[in-house]
Amino acid sequence: MDNHNTGWTTLIRKIEALLRLKTFPVGLKLLEDPEELAKNRWVRRPQAKMTLCQLITVVRTFDWTVGATADDLLPLNVCASIIGLAEPPAQVKNGTFRSLVWCKTKEDARKCEEAIPRIPPGRFRAVLLAPQVYGSFEPDLVLLYGNPAQMILIINALQFEDYERLQFFCVGESSCADAIAQCYLTGKPALTIPCYGERRYGHVQDDELAIALPPQHVEKVERNLEELYKRGVQYPISYLGALCDPLAGMPPAYHKVARGEKIDGLGMPPRKITRW
Repeated sequence: MDNHNTGWTTLIRKIEALLRLKTFPVGLKLLEDPEELAKNRWVRRPQAKMTLCQLITVVRTFDWTVGATADDLLPLNVCASIIGLAEPPAQVKNGTFRSLVWCKTKEDARKCEEAIPRIPPGRFRAVLLAPQVYGSFEPDLVLLYGNPAQMILIINALQFEDYERLQFFCVGESSCADAIAQCYLTGKPALTIPCYGERRYGHVQDDELAIALPPQHVEKVERNLEELYKRGVQYPISYLGALCDPLAGMPPAYHKVARGEKIDGLGMPPRKITRW
């Protein structure tokens, strides 16, 4: 995939339109050389210590391109250690930090820290994030935020071809790990419930979930969202009515199934998409 062209921009625009996303899909790229941040004239650096989720919300809502090193992020390497920019200190690894609020005992907190997926430190020294509609760099992964209906359509698109039962994880108060680190380490889509911190500092709304996708899965989502759209599966999902006969709102082929008839192929002619 080469996203330094209008093809990637068109792909992202299609996803935004098909899902009617409220915020920009965010591309994340880990950098071995922090000097690369200075080579991008659009990069804004934090003016104070920030959390990773603050950087993400600035990108997806302000339409900014941002870059950071471990020194720009929250002390104790809480965020930096998730994305491989630093090693978590002893007071984090042994459970002291998380036991202050999130776990009843230090032992519970230690178990929590051990369960959190982290990108191994040593290789990367900076992170770059930008709205992916501009295609300014090839991302390691793409983050999308949306409501549960939009997320299930993303999952439907992922499962439309090469079906796989997807698994998602929750370590609790570290949703960036469940999305970013999990996706990076496994190469698979990673859906998560935004945590308390991501809501308090990253301004994630009550109706929002987050999913991280490898770039090749972004292409698959766009391609198959279009296929589902042709079959009448689209966002927003139209309501038929809680007291109606559900068969009335189903494609003709489903009526044949209900009558015990054999079917072959699509149950309704595909619709043509003309708005791109």
